[in-house]
Amino acid sequence: MESVLVNKLTEFGFTQNESKAYLTLLKHHPASGYEVSQYSGVPRSAIYDILRKLELGGIVYAEGEKPVQYIPIPPDQLTTKLASRFEHNIKELKEGLDELNQPLTRESTWNLKGYTAMIDQARSMIDNARESVFISLWAREYAELRVQISQAKKRNLDVSCFSFTRLQDADEHIFSYDIDEEKLRNIWRRQMVLVVDKKSAILGGADMTRENQCICTDNSAIVDTCLNYLILDYTLFSGRKNIDVEKEINKMMTGTSDQLSSLLQ
Repeated sequence: MESVLVNKLTEFGFTQNESKAYLTLLKHHPASGYEVSQYSGVPRSAIYDILRKLELGGIVYAEGEKPVQYIPIPPDQLTTKLASRFEHNIKELKEGLDELNQPLTRESTWNLKGYTAMIDQARSMIDNARESVFISLWAREYAELRVQISQAKKRNLDVSCFSFTRLQDADEHIFSYDIDEEKLRNIWRRQMVLVVDKKSAILGGADMTRENQCICTDNSAIVDTCLNYLILDYTLFSGRKNIDVEKEINKMMTGTSDQLSSLLQ
């Protein structure tokens, strides 16, 4: 677990040794620089510079003298500090990029290579959704996106999740055949379809590999195809399970599909 936390902290700008020093102090505080070095494995020749940098960053503070004792800020304060720093940096980055950016004059479609890239893009799209989130996915991907989906519900967006597999939660937004994921994996390819605001979509495989391939697009023809794919899944689910999904389907309907629906009636 500690190695995972070290890697997580490095994603927020910590070095490996800074991460080790902070995590060590969480377990052993107060502690002198010598003790932090002994417990963490960080070389003694480097530990004092590292602790000084953490102190200047407000991550640890020092008390007393000869020897100075170091104490870490609590984890909740650290995560709040990192969140504030991240939001500030993102805001500055966005403002800088906006100055350079030339607006696209056409719809775009691009490849997402690798499982991590797909999940990161899906999280970003759901976080920035303003009206709706419709998604077909497996249990593993639902677990990866669960926080973002929950937050979208709290923002009162139209949210609907479909899965052939058994999902972790059960509410009025989730429709599932409850098939065991391992059994389904033996006969069916893992994939995901996500449509946000009826304007952008992710479509493709969901294998946990660097070679996983999917596309992200705001091409209206592809987005409409994804919506129709979801509508078909819901329609078949309704017939097989005798569950009314008309409300969900109506949320997904576009102007074109509304017209088709009236013709069919």
